[in-house]
Amino acid sequence: MFSEMLKSKIFEQLKTVIDPDLNTDLVTAGFIKSVSITEEGVVDLTIELTIPTCPLQFKFKMEIEQKLLSLEDIKRVNIRFTSRKRGGITASQQGIFSKIHSVIAISACKGGVGKSTIASFLARALQRNNFRVGLMDLDIYGPSLPTLMNLPHTDVAMIDERIIPVEVDGLLTMSLGYILGDAPAVLRGPLVSTYTSQLIHQTEWGSLDFLIIDLPPGTGDIQLTLLQQVALDGAIIITTPQTLSLVDVTRGILMFEKLHVPVLGIIENMSYFVCDGCGKKHYLFGNGTVDLQNRFGLSILTNIPILPNFYDASTKNAGNEYDTLWKPLVEQIQREIGKRRATTLSSPEIIIKENTFIIDWKDGTFSTIPVVELRRACRCAYCVDELTGEPLLKPNEVPDNIKIEEFQPLGHYAVSIIWSDGHTSSIYPWDFLKKLTPPH
Repeated sequence: MFSEMLKSKIFEQLKTVIDPDLNTDLVTAGFIKSVSITEEGVVDLTIELTIPTCPLQFKFKMEIEQKLLSLEDIKRVNIRFTSRKRGGITASQQGIFSKIHSVIAISACKGGVGKSTIASFLARALQRNNFRVGLMDLDIYGPSLPTLMNLPHTDVAMIDERIIPVEVDGLLTMSLGYILGDAPAVLRGPLVSTYTSQLIHQTEWGSLDFLIIDLPPGTGDIQLTLLQQVALDGAIIITTPQTLSLVDVTRGILMFEKLHVPVLGIIENMSYFVCDGCGKKHYLFGNGTVDLQNRFGLSILTNIPILPNFYDASTKNAGNEYDTLWKPLVEQIQREIGKRRATTLSSPEIIIKENTFIIDWKDGTFSTIPVVELRRACRCAYCVDELTGEPLLKPNEVPDNIKIEEFQPLGHYAVSIIWSDGHTSSIYPWDFLKKLTPPH
């Protein structure tokens, strides 16, 4: 047994180790699960991280050892890292998904933005980081995985009514395209949901660090079936700089948040190309997402340029020439998952009183915004020109008696509002609202 005084000193030191993503210390975050010390001065710590693949683990280990070894009577520090279990796993998912540490959906509400390509190359990048990775193609009508994996024709095995994933250079994959081959998927809604459920519940992935699920574009039956049947750690939305794609980002955010699936961030594909002569970046479709984070409050995980050879993901090294792009993306995704799993983050509280929108920031300060001014400040693609930033909504077009019909907090980053004039695409990031009316 160690003295209460030494125990207090240990916790004082642990309170100085800060998680940069949560902006709080390890003790307050609830990461310290057990502390013991022997008479020989050996400290044994158990620390529970948000995810087993946390990229901050080495940082925490080095900092904890340094701080505790600076205390008198402590000779050695042994640290055991554990991780929180994924929440939301139902009894029907226990057999398959209980062995998967993180499940991520890759989504786009518009086709042709490179969603499946990014899903495949992201899976390969995760694999190169020594993670065990699975890739599921749920685009029933237009499965792209067989083409990206260079497997137009392959056999799919089943054992005891379990579908065995097709391994492609160490990556576990599954797609209805493997089964259909070149045949068109002419399926009605109920059959689509049936096939989706079979792929979800009967594919035997085994133990994985990450399962990447490539959704079809849109917000139809397949997405709803998936979101109702799988406990996702989050979704990543793929877009391109064109105005039409950016309008659809709003729809994607609202779909996931209404179904209680956190959005981890946005990836902009085909952002630009780099001239091989002058090395200059050329924005062919406009620099449409230059203020995307300000509009939605979400992290822009990365901007992917137009790349050569960005079509063959059949080998582990596919895309490794661009690892300067993929490695930071992999780390950022892990950190975003960890932030969503943490229980220490709290969102501001909203109060609507008469014609006033009041925000309780939970730090003793408040923002008070007239409802009509909030409507006039909307920065969605219908109210602000995507390319020029010029306002499309004229202040006199908003009636003074406009009302908020419904509002919904979006994770820890924004709030969406439905207005009495029929406008439904307003998303206000918390940071934007703080700038609009500073707290007092």
